[in-house]
Amino acid sequence: MFFQKISNCNPSQHIKASDVIRQKLLENGGIATVSSINGNSYIVKASRDGKSFTCDELPIKPPYEYRVFDIIVDLLICQGGKARKGNGRNYRMGEGNCTEDTVIGAISKNYTGKKNGESVYDPVFVLAAIMDWAGIVRNQRGYLELTPQFREKFSSLKKSCF
Repeated sequence: MFFQKISNCNPSQHIKASDVIRQKLLENGGIATVSSINGNSYIVKASRDGKSFTCDELPIKPPYEYRVFDIIVDLLICQGGKARKGNGRNYRMGEGNCTEDTVIGAISKNYTGKKNGESVYDPVFVLAAIMDWAGIVRNQRGYLELTPQFREKFSSLKKSCF
């Protein structure tokens, strides 16, 4: 395994990444430009419903809800603070680099409800850029890692989660 998985980790008590990102977008007038690890820029806009956001590079209906970021953080916590991004472009759910211990696998299973063998849409390139912009993760080649500043906000978590 690429990163050590933490057994018996229950991350549900932590500060919500969804709230951090929603608030930061609102503080920026509901719009932000985020940058990918490759230097590509993406414009992210808060939706009027208060639950979702849009980005032209994520052309799905309905748009992603902020709760997708909580799913990613839960995975990162249970993987010891880091997790592989994975690959949903070349693999189906449960295959190769699209397993539930990767960011794309966790999103596909826990957000979009995909089952093993089903095709997935890979939004990690934009979601990782948003989380990096918000100071939640460091967007690295091949993996995401929680920032020390965001880890400090987990006062109610057991030390064993890291």
